[in-house]
Amino acid sequence: MTESNKCGESAEGCSGDPQSCTRDPDECRAEMNSKQQTGGESMEDCLGRSLETLSSAFTASAKRWEMIVYPSLFAFILLAAYGFYLIFSLTNDVSKVADYMESIAANMNDVSVNMSAVSHNMVVMTQTVDSQSSAMNEMTLHMRHMSASMGQMRHDLSIMNNSVSRPMQFMNTFMPW
Repeated sequence: MTESNKCGESAEGCSGDPQSCTRDPDECRAEMNSKQQTGGESMEDCLGRSLETLSSAFTASAKRWEMIVYPSLFAFILLAAYGFYLIFSLTNDVSKVADYMESIAANMNDVSVNMSAVSHNMVVMTQTVDSQSSAMNEMTLHMRHMSASMGQMRHDLSIMNNSVSRPMQFMNTFMPW
């Protein structure tokens, strides 16, 4: 018999599976049976160790992924809940706008109807301001005339004061009071 390596595979190419032998399958089966009877490594033991190694590697890999996946999953759930809240709020706000849209349209119609009245009132106000402006021009002219007349009166009073005050100064010296 040849020396077998791990999992019952012999140097001649017989693996644990008789179907994958490169030799005659019957020979491989016979060799496997003889190994099992002589205390060699059985296929079940080999598969058990392989599954145990795979399980421990998978467990180690899963622990590494848990450190990444669970916080990411929590963040995703948190963001999804917040997104749902935002969409819900937006839907409520749009619903309120839609409810008030009819009254907004009615108010806009009232505004457009009243806009012609506002326009007419603005024309009247412009005409009134224009007439007040011409009246102000007239008033400014009259104020100039009054100012000139007041200047003339001041001048005349000054002359009269000089005319009366000289004789009065002389007479005041004779008066007893």
